[in-house]
Amino acid sequence: MSVIFGRKSLKGQLVLRFGVVLGLLMVVLNVGFLAFLYLVLPEKIDADDSVKPVITAALREQDGQLVIDKTEDLTKLEAEAPSFWFAAIDLGGRRVDFGRVPSQYAGLLSILDDIHLVDIRGENGSPITAKFAALETTVGSIKVLYGGKPTPGTYIGNVMMGLSVVYVPFTLIPIALVFLALPLLVGRGLSGIQKTIRRAASIDANSLGTRLAKDDMVLELHPLVDAINSALARIDEDVRQRRRFFANAAHELRTPIAILQTRLEGMPPGQERERLMMDVGRLAATAEQLLDMERFANIQSWADVDLVEVCETVVADCAPIAIAEGYELGFHTQLRALPVKGDRDSLERAIRNLVRNAIEHGGLTGSIGVEVTYEGAIEVRDDGPGIPVIEREKIFEPFYRASPKSTGAGLGLSIVRQIAEIHGGTISAIPQAFGARFRLTLRRQSVRDDQP
Repeated sequence: MSVIFGRKSLKGQLVLRFGVVLGLLMVVLNVGFLAFLYLVLPEKIDADDSVKPVITAALREQDGQLVIDKTEDLTKLEAEAPSFWFAAIDLGGRRVDFGRVPSQYAGLLSILDDIHLVDIRGENGSPITAKFAALETTVGSIKVLYGGKPTPGTYIGNVMMGLSVVYVPFTLIPIALVFLALPLLVGRGLSGIQKTIRRAASIDANSLGTRLAKDDMVLELHPLVDAINSALARIDEDVRQRRRFFANAAHELRTPIAILQTRLEGMPPGQERERLMMDVGRLAATAEQLLDMERFANIQSWADVDLVEVCETVVADCAPIAIAEGYELGFHTQLRALPVKGDRDSLERAIRNLVRNAIEHGGLTGSIGVEVTYEGAIEVRDDGPGIPVIEREKIFEPFYRASPKSTGAGLGLSIVRQIAEIHGGTISAIPQAFGARFRLTLRRQSVRDDQP
């Protein structure tokens, strides 16, 4: 609730301001209505309704007659208002009077049994001020005409007080509805903004060409959407230019690297030649990885890919290299198939990079395992020295190398993360007692078979 009615909340400001305006309008209407009553209603005092319980308690039956019992309340009322009077008649026509009944009502009392409403008002202290009431007493239904005790206060004041049961809810209920119903109505009106926010939050460097739609937006925000789309267009063009330069530079490096490699191969064998060949090989691998980063950032074709089959292919291709380096390379799957929607070449490259990373950093001993878990994740583990806690996120950054003496360029795991994100997945380093374990999780379709 504090978020809805925060100072910077558009919904809160609309609801609050509308509520204030409506509240002021309701107050003005009520004040105007009461002022109208004050002008049109006569300033006359009516009989006091509070005496009806006293009359009810004083009426009783004795020897077949309707009589008045001089109760304590009646005695007190008589002392406070000496001019108080009433005339009562029951269904059987029995009648009893109290006090001095004005002579003006002599004819009216004879037909009291047939009267259903009487409200006579005179000037202050007028003896003819009277009211009629039908009371339920211990002797049955009684009709009473009473007067002589005026209502305390002014007539207009009493009317206003009586109308408070109407105009107070008439004011408060609409205001309450404003704060209950209006947030829902305003929220529905602004729902298009939430859709646009979610769409904007999904835009990144891998979603070039994406624009915000104006169909669900209120008209006043169309200029803002246009401005954002224009900014996105400029950003797209800048990213494309950088990527073209990046790809062209990496591509242009391949030719001189190939020439240099050919010339080094023609040199006499020796330690210096081997070191230069190793450096050129590393340079060639870096150029190839730079091309991969650009190629996999612009995947155009998506198809159904079985990750179990991809893992089998990668393990078969990497097995000779792993065995030559002193490892045992194994593959295990808990699923017969793991279908995803994606690009086979990039996914194969991601898994291959994880296996090659294990070969390079696994300590040249022990085993390397590739596993497809029942949850649909691909895990690659080794028995090497593992990854320090402070480096588990840094290793996925471009050109970061956990080991300064590593022969790699620090792009392999960065490419894996790029491919995972493009496919709506994640790559993470899983903590364990010894060795390293990487878990690649991709957005799945449906598993054709639960278990092998």
